[in-house]
Amino acid sequence: MSIFYVATLAQYVLVEAANEQEARKRGLVELRNQYAEQGLRLPTEARTVRLATHDEIEFHRWHTERVAAESQN
Repeated sequence: MSIFYVATLAQYVLVEAANEQEARKRGLVELRNQYAEQGLRLPTEARTVRLATHDEIEFHRWHTERVAAESQN
């Protein structure tokens, strides 16, 4: 499996998937969940689906760790 970058115009997620079609499906679910967590019910359209770069993956890991650390304080 590969890690894909799936994005709307305003938000993005990184998802593991075997191919672009699977990434689009998984990404849309994650993006809708993000919008729902923010109390938004916006139509979600994946504008970009591509393999994530190494830098994007590393930034996402770093960001996730920082958010987890902040929530423990």
